[in-house]
Amino acid sequence: MNQIKTIIRDVLYVSKITRVNNKKLLLISVTLLAQLTAITDIAIIALFAALIAGQFTNIEFVNSIIDFILSFPVIILFMVIFRFVFLYYQQILIKDLEFKVSRNMKTYMLNEIFEKRNYSVADSYFYINTLSGHIAYFYSSFSGFITSLLQIVIYMSYLLIVDVSSVGVFLIGIAILILPIKKLLETARSYMDKTYHKGQDANREIQRVVENMFLIKILKKDKYEMNRFDETLKSLFGNQMMNYKAGVLNAFLPSFLTLVSLSLILGFSSYAKTITLDFIGVTLRLFQSLGNLTGSTNQIINSHVHIEKFYQLDSNKVELKKENFQIHNNDTVEFENLNFRYFNSDVDIFENLSFVIKKNNHVLVTGPNGSGKSTLLGLIAGVLFSNSGKVKSFSNKFGYIGATPLIFESTLYENLTYGNDKNVSEEEILTFLKMLDTFKEQENYDLSRVINNKSLSSGQMQKIAFIRALLSDIEILLLDEATANLDDASKDKIFDLLHERKITIINSTHDPESFGNVNGNLKINIVDEKRIITLT
Repeated sequence: MNQIKTIIRDVLYVSKITRVNNKKLLLISVTLLAQLTAITDIAIIALFAALIAGQFTNIEFVNSIIDFILSFPVIILFMVIFRFVFLYYQQILIKDLEFKVSRNMKTYMLNEIFEKRNYSVADSYFYINTLSGHIAYFYSSFSGFITSLLQIVIYMSYLLIVDVSSVGVFLIGIAILILPIKKLLETARSYMDKTYHKGQDANREIQRVVENMFLIKILKKDKYEMNRFDETLKSLFGNQMMNYKAGVLNAFLPSFLTLVSLSLILGFSSYAKTITLDFIGVTLRLFQSLGNLTGSTNQIINSHVHIEKFYQLDSNKVELKKENFQIHNNDTVEFENLNFRYFNSDVDIFENLSFVIKKNNHVLVTGPNGSGKSTLLGLIAGVLFSNSGKVKSFSNKFGYIGATPLIFESTLYENLTYGNDKNVSEEEILTFLKMLDTFKEQENYDLSRVINNKSLSSGQMQKIAFIRALLSDIEILLLDEATANLDDASKDKIFDLLHERKITIINSTHDPESFGNVNGNLKINIVDEKRIITLT
């Protein structure tokens, strides 16, 4: 009972988040079509029993309808067509609901990643693709469960009317099935829970390898990494296979036991003479629906593992304190007694941090790896929000250039004007490109040329990123190891242009000696696991 309550709680929670239009209408339509399919099934089976074996039901009203239809055989053809139409639209509506939930769930998760801002790449992919997909799949499984349940009720009702005593035998069979089905469902859930965690491990392995591909090849560790990844996949798919086996057994068990029972009755019992073809046909459909019901139940439990993880993930999220980032009238960027930790951490990155950076200054940010330089830039820009204390900035017009600049597969023009709200002339763009000697061949200055991060050198990508910033109306430029691949002449030209435009530069670097004409150095040192920050 507690398990059912948990499922209902989690489903209602996710339902509020996905907010699919006309969701209830879709579910009602699916269940109505399922009932029409079951009724049509019974009618077709009863008609064939009368047509082939001359067997009629013990209900006079039903027999009169059968006689009427047999007088016009074309009606049977239309009934078969209608059954196909009912089934077709039932499946289409279920899949439509699944796709809509998936779309809304993926959008919600991407927005959450933008809001929280500190998911790893692997976790981001996992939550947007795998987790969202399983949550969407839950709704199609739930629809299948409801339709199978209603069809069982309809088939059972017909059998009760036709032969009450025979139904009692099958009810005993259903009771016998409960225990093994329950055990198989528990087994399937345990393997799906393991699959969930192994799926996350596999995504993290992929991220680890892709982000360090160059180093792995240099150190000749590619075989080691391949073997490690293969072991993770072996465990992942092993658990998936065990879950699948339990699900298949659950789905096939009712039909298997039904056929065994019917074989014994028809082959070795005198009771077989009293059983009609329509009773056999509807009984087979009943237990086929029972198999579908157990299969849907298994799928619901599998999907609920992911819904439960999402509920835990979403209900434990920390509320972002956006009010801790403010725009003020002073010509400074100020930190006031700032404390910051990531939402899934118990350790503060910064404690009681206070400093002031003046407008139009060029300030370096230095410190060892893992000291929090990139985190500091995120706090300055209002991408991250402090747990307490304030960040006050004279402007919210930020630019950012990282060690690996954003270059997407599109035209050179679109890459250079990405995020720029003002109209930029081609002449202005070409002036900057040629000033920095971005390309050697003249034809490469064609702004309609499609580029990507494979067609450009590291230096060219960094030049494009700086030109993108220069073309925008930014007032504060954040740099994160952004000049490592620039030649000295290009770097000097870029910083001359930035200083001419009186852009405030906050520059995170491991190479402070390569920058002249700076106004300060924000040094981060780690002492006894505490970050000590000084501005000199």
